[in-house]
Parts: sequence; structure tokens; C-alpha cells
Amino acid sequence: MTAIRAIPICVLLLSGCAGGLPPSVPPDPAVAAKVRSLSDDNPCSDAFAGVLTAYRIPPGSLADFTLPTVSYDHPGLPLLRQAWFRLAGGGSLVLGYDATQCEITDIGTRDGAVLPAIG
Repeated sequence: MTAIRAIPICVLLLSGCAGGLPPSVPPDPAVAAKVRSLSDDNPCSDAFAGVLTAYRIPPGSLADFTLPTVSYDHPGLPLLRQAWFRLAGGGSLVLGYDATQCEITDIGTRDGAVLPAIG
């Protein structure tokens, strides 16, 4: 009976990974400079800038940066955080990332922001 109950949990866990990581490209120098400036040279600035460049977010649209701690601080597990970029036109882009390896795990929008399509 335990094995049967575990199957739906495994399916849910695996389905969360189906989307994959957000795309990243070499960061546009202007976007990278803006991100470094807003984030006070956060060690993951280039990783943030690479994803923002992939989504064609211009540096002029980045108005503010907030780094609230959203951690699962358990030994052996990655330190997961969110980087919030407030946009000049309203709303925010939220990048989830592993702070130990600067790997961007997801990207989303808040407060009416729209994420441009890639392609």
C-alpha cells in the first residue's frame, strides 16, 4: 500500500521539472552592467543578466532589485533564493536560483509584468 501512495508523489515531483531551466545566453554588456549596479555586484549578477538578455529585457526597463531570502537552509541542500527585478513600466520579474551555484531555476512575473516570448 505504501508503494501505491508514493507513485502520485513521484509523478508530481517529476512533473515540476518538466519545464526545464529558463534559457540563458551570454549577457548583453549593458544589461550586465545594469544588473551589477542594481544588485551591488551580487555574485550571480551575470547569471541573472544572461536570462534577462535571453528574454530581451532592455537595461532601461530594470528599475530596482530586491533579494529577499527564500531559503531551504538544510545541510546538503542548495540555498534557494529569489531575485526580484522591479520594472520601470510596472510589475516585477522574479528569478528563482540556487545561490551556491548561481543556477537560475525559474522565472516568473508579479504585479502585472509580462514576460516576453522567446523565439
